[in-house]
Amino acid sequence: MDTKWNGMEHDPGEELEHYVAARVGEAINGAEEAPGVLRVEPKKHPRLRAWTGVAALLLGFALTAGSLLSGLGQWVTGSDLEWWKDDWQETRAFASEVSGYVRDFLTLGAGGTLTWYDTVLEGDSGWTSGGWYSDTASDSAMASEESGYTAPDAAYQADKNVLYCIRKNNRVLYRNTSRALADTSYIPEGYNFLLIFKDGKAQAWKDGKEADLYGSGIYTEDRSWYLPGYENFTAGEGVEGVEVRMAVRNTPIRYLQGQYDSGYISRSSPMYGLYEELRGFYTFYLRAALALAAGLGLLSLACFLRKDRRRAEAAIAAKTVYVWTELRFLAVAACLLSLLFGYTDQGVPFWLLFHILTNIRGLSWAIVTQEYLPIGVWMLLENLPLLLLLCLLLWLIRIDHRYHSKEQRRSWLRSLRRLLRDRSLRLPVQQRLRRWALALPAAMVGGTAAAAVLLVIGMELYWWNLYFAWVLLTVLGFLMVLALCILSSRHQLSLARDLGRLADQAAAIRAGNLDAAAELPADTDLHQIAEDLSHIQSGLQQALADRTRSERMKVELIANVSHDLKTPLTSILSYAELLRQEPLEGAAADYARIIDEKAQRLKAMVQDVFEVSKAASDQLPVDLERLDLGKLLRQTLADMADPIEQSGLTVRTDLPEGEVPIVADGKRLYRVFQNLIQNALQYSLPGSRVYLQLTAGEGRAEARVRNTSSRELPEGVDFTARFVRGDESRTDGGSGLGLSIARSFTEACGGELTVETVADLFTVRVSFPLAPDAPAKR
Repeated sequence: MDTKWNGMEHDPGEELEHYVAARVGEAINGAEEAPGVLRVEPKKHPRLRAWTGVAALLLGFALTAGSLLSGLGQWVTGSDLEWWKDDWQETRAFASEVSGYVRDFLTLGAGGTLTWYDTVLEGDSGWTSGGWYSDTASDSAMASEESGYTAPDAAYQADKNVLYCIRKNNRVLYRNTSRALADTSYIPEGYNFLLIFKDGKAQAWKDGKEADLYGSGIYTEDRSWYLPGYENFTAGEGVEGVEVRMAVRNTPIRYLQGQYDSGYISRSSPMYGLYEELRGFYTFYLRAALALAAGLGLLSLACFLRKDRRRAEAAIAAKTVYVWTELRFLAVAACLLSLLFGYTDQGVPFWLLFHILTNIRGLSWAIVTQEYLPIGVWMLLENLPLLLLLCLLLWLIRIDHRYHSKEQRRSWLRSLRRLLRDRSLRLPVQQRLRRWALALPAAMVGGTAAAAVLLVIGMELYWWNLYFAWVLLTVLGFLMVLALCILSSRHQLSLARDLGRLADQAAAIRAGNLDAAAELPADTDLHQIAEDLSHIQSGLQQALADRTRSERMKVELIANVSHDLKTPLTSILSYAELLRQEPLEGAAADYARIIDEKAQRLKAMVQDVFEVSKAASDQLPVDLERLDLGKLLRQTLADMADPIEQSGLTVRTDLPEGEVPIVADGKRLYRVFQNLIQNALQYSLPGSRVYLQLTAGEGRAEARVRNTSSRELPEGVDFTARFVRGDESRTDGGSGLGLSIARSFTEACGGELTVETVADLFTVRVSFPLAPDAPAKR
């Protein structure tokens, strides 16, 4: 017989595999092409998307940070030029510049002397191929004076952006134009601003319309025009008869004046400089805004590609994980030191910080914002590449911490700490804690000594500035002490946390929760104690489980035996009843009576045992309903009137007249008080009294049964336990289950039963919560 599958020579398993694969492929293709099925295309170029996200993040951050810092630097260091206004002649800077011209011209008209550094022409000098040049005409004026030309207004004549005519007592003193400039009709084309100062007050026209120069007439610091003519700012007696007329070009142009015999090229164009400065501000902020928009756009792209970017970050972290952690932080420290001690055009940042600290008492908000803040911002701007490098290093450290756990990152200090820790863990707990307790005082002493040594060395090195040496090296010593204190405090906090966990575990064990566990790291001082406590907890849990299983088996055995005894016991009771119905005489009649009594007692015991076993196994059925506890107690006393009368005891009751509503099973609760009263009748001192009291208050109803025992009550005995009786000789005819049944039934109904003994006074308390609509107090 051919044993090959399908009569073929090749492996049948391979053929079957190809067949199943083909069918599965066809099924998948059919499912994708079915109507209503959305086909998800895989992302194209995942590597390109990932690295694009990283590049967008870095470049976007650089552009955003650079534009914001540049804008902040320009804002805090520049004056209020109001570059955003469309008309440069509407700015405060233009008003200030014109006010400066008026001040200079009034000085010339009054015959005063102009100081070059206190005029609108003040500027810096530079070098050209022809020699030195000046941004103002001050050097030109000095060159003119050297050549014998002494005109006081020589520095202003070459700049035709401002045409002026200075008169005194109707006589022209200085001018750089032939125009009279008497009103707007006299100004040449291209000039749209005219100012005339006459009789101690100025008037101005712009585009043919008169401008408001004085406002309310009172000069304040926020006024743009710094001109005489205010009520509180007058020209004085020196300018009496002086008249100044000046016109300003609408769009200033650059004016150059050559002084080749002196090697100078003078650039006397303050208005042109102001105009270009405003345009420069506009261009700068426009570029900064474009850079900011580009940076935010790139950051948005990086956020959009964040899932892809994380793959690139993981790849970078996989490469940088081999770099020791200490090297990374050393690079960060080097950047910070360079930022702090590197030289800039504004000076060394550390000296700025030192100057702030040494003058901290005299600092004010105005000084900080107007002096220190601009310098600090410019220092940051000059170190912007280094600052971006610092941010890059911090980003690399962040992704390394994100994608690698502490144990995966390489660290010399951690390796050394682990080595020392392993050696320390071999010591007893007491010795380890003693070492840590001495660590903090030792750190304080050592740090103080180190600070003193550094202070002495610093005073030798920085003898020229002892205060600086004291501040610097005291700070270094303080930082050393602080670092040691932080290490000690971290250990103390860790120890306190571990002790708290152990305390919580002990409290949980005390409360009966044997599943709670205190998980402490293996390198902590209390790890061994936690393990020992966990072993004790496991042993208790196992012992409790064994005891519970034993109790359950015992209860099941009792229940099974009780159930098995019911059938023969029923037969015995039936035959005993039949015997008592027979006409017996003498001893036979007594024997039949005794058999019937003992059988009845055995029946009661079996029933009690059966009910106790059901209550212990939580199989006791209860029918909860609203009932009046006082009414239930009265009914119980009425039903037991004959046993009470036969006992010779006196029962005193204290039951409220009103309703005491509770929620319980009436039949079970009736049995509870029946057992309690029967127990009191059976074990009370002959001729004594039994007290039954019911109270209601604070949301609970409590019934108390008190009696005086006929026998001395032993101490430390739980009378509610099964088969516990006051008569240890067991000749009283009881089963020892009455109070146990009462407690089981009470707890099954939602109440509490407690027993209290004081000498021979035996008290049982049964309490239940009042029904929701019950009165608060009776």
